Amino acid sequence: MASIPNIQALPSVETDLSTQRSEPTSPAHPSTTKPLKSSPNRRSPSPELRTGENRLRPAGDIINRITWDSNFERNDYIIGFVDRFEGQLEVTLDSWKRESTDEEFIPQHRVLYIRHTNGEVVWDRRRRIDKIFNSGNSAFSELAFLQ
Repeated sequence: MASIPNIQALPSVETDLSTQRSEPTSPAHPSTTKPLKSSPNRRSPSPELRTGENRLRPAGDIINRITWDSNFERNDYIIGFVDRFEGQLEVTLDSWKRESTDEEFIPQHRVLYIRHTNGEVVWDRRRRIDKIFNSGNSAFSELAFLQ
């Protein structure tokens, strides 16, 4: 029968916070001891914007939800977008080209709005409307009864 070696316990290490140094011991890097200055160009958003802001979901999320959720019919929606040469145009969601290798591909950042064929706008970048996920300003109108 093999014997188990005797393992001695390590001595306990007690740390005294009053004796620990808060600054580096090496003077080789004096820049680490200086406090960081905030850049005048960097501004933190005001507290009102941080607490009251609800980010608008991107157009890609809306298109994916309409495409893959069985509660929505893809051929019932129209996408309004900005063409570089022809201005504002509309195309049905069925004819929307998603592949970047396609000749008629339209980047999602050019999408302005998505509307139902009955005329109801379900997503609008400029007005921050999102009736699919209730993001953007739509969330505030849905929760207005809480005030």
